[in-house]
Amino acid sequence: MKHRSRKQALGILSCLFVLVLALGCSKTLRTVSDNPVKKGTYHVVGIGPGDADLITEKARDVIQKADLVFANRKTRDKLAEVIDFSGKQVVEGYGVLFRFYGKDCKTITDEQKNNPRSRMSCEEYQAKQAEYVGRVRAAVARGHNVVLLSSGDPTIYGPDIWNLKELADLSPVLVPGLSSFNAATAALKVSLGEVIITAPFKGKDGEPAKDSLENLVKKDKATVVIFMPRDLGDLMSRLRSSCDAKTPMAVVSCAGIRGKEKTILGTVGDMEEKLKNEDMNMCLVYVGKALENAQVKHRPTVTGRTKGKFYLVGAGPGDADLATVRALSVLKKADVVFASAKISDRFTQILQGKQVIDGYGRLFPFYGKACAEVTDDERKNENMSCEEYHKKQAELAAMVRQAVNEGKTVVMLDSGDPLIYGPCSWTLAEFKDLDTEVVPGLSCFNAANAALKQGVTEGKTSHSVILASGWTVADMAELQGTMVLFTMRTEFKSFIDALAKQYPSDTPVAIVESAGYSDKEKVMRSTLGTVMADTEKTRLPFEYLLYVGDFLKGDGKM
Repeated sequence: MKHRSRKQALGILSCLFVLVLALGCSKTLRTVSDNPVKKGTYHVVGIGPGDADLITEKARDVIQKADLVFANRKTRDKLAEVIDFSGKQVVEGYGVLFRFYGKDCKTITDEQKNNPRSRMSCEEYQAKQAEYVGRVRAAVARGHNVVLLSSGDPTIYGPDIWNLKELADLSPVLVPGLSSFNAATAALKVSLGEVIITAPFKGKDGEPAKDSLENLVKKDKATVVIFMPRDLGDLMSRLRSSCDAKTPMAVVSCAGIRGKEKTILGTVGDMEEKLKNEDMNMCLVYVGKALENAQVKHRPTVTGRTKGKFYLVGAGPGDADLATVRALSVLKKADVVFASAKISDRFTQILQGKQVIDGYGRLFPFYGKACAEVTDDERKNENMSCEEYHKKQAELAAMVRQAVNEGKTVVMLDSGDPLIYGPCSWTLAEFKDLDTEVVPGLSCFNAANAALKQGVTEGKTSHSVILASGWTVADMAELQGTMVLFTMRTEFKSFIDALAKQYPSDTPVAIVESAGYSDKEKVMRSTLGTVMADTEKTRLPFEYLLYVGDFLKGDGKM
């Protein structure tokens, strides 16, 4: 009996133990399920061209918070001066993988297979793409912050847009970066007005595309900016056959790299001779009349033992963290800053204690023009008379010259990129005798591209991008390429009416409002035929861009 009762007691104790253990496990399991692993993030970060200080503060912050960074050794070494990579896993070997993405390898032509720029076969590219995607997904699932570093502006001939499509379910964020176009234009010190960004593509079977180089250079109101001119001899031959020999031309190499950046000005007729003994690797080619006003040809003539310097600085659009490290560095050392309250309010801490002067921003109207030559139509569109504009321009010039002569650093702070429809670019001509420098800024164009998360040069029928305004939309629309319209004061309906004459009604359009403002940036998608009805009850803000082109379908060639 004693033995049986002992066994019963042990049985009861065992049951109690199991019950307690089960309750404990239940509690533990419940705790785990109540606190699931936090999902990670995925960012593709535009790091800008050239030196490390052309990266934006936002890009630097995102990289600094990352656990896993995909970047090659050269990029990591360059950015090491502004980013601490210690404690991060940095992986290389996954750059430039866009080739054959989404293609059936069985349909690849021999010409595509034998492309000298293809490092691997179609099957090897796709295997590497799948490997990369798997690593990103696994890291994000573990709660890690993953970053892919992409040079320049990833949306302009960038090699990394494909993975935004492939990893769309991870809600990737594209952090905008300056393009080499921004840096090269700053090196030239020229405001271009209308711009056509392109590459020296050739049409199939000898038939030139509508956005072929030969057709683009016929638009003499625009400056054509040519990326990736790998065969300069062939490019020059094409330009000579399409342009007047006296057409202004410029070549900029190593844009944004201090000590290596180089600009060469000339004409279509004499540029090949000027390039004979030059190493123009990593260059951009500019063609257009606006280059006559490139102030890089001028050298400072003001002499004196102590003289200061004048900077035209792009602050970027939207939030303050879209300013570059270089822009902030110049602001820190500035003695006098000319800026509107709207811009200076973004940088109150860094401007504390400095002389900040408002009221001298939009003064370009009638600069360099005799008031007697100003027409009534020109006058009616302005808030001041020609004489009043000239007076304000002279006031600004006097203040800047005095400060520079006193050895002070003077900054004209402008929003966006100061040379893309910037209202302060006239100051470069006014102060051409002083020591001047342009610090490129992120344009609202770059920021809006990032908001769309699409490659603007990856259209199905066009690989060029036209930056136009209300004054030239009708003329530029004839090219039927991808268009980005800086709307400014133009009535929205006038844009749509002009575009409808050249594009099919089912052409995709997108409106990006307040690009770069994290709290109010907004993207609206429509078609040319329905956009008026879609915006009927919407009051568009002053700051918006209108995109037109089939790249918005997302099925362009990679």
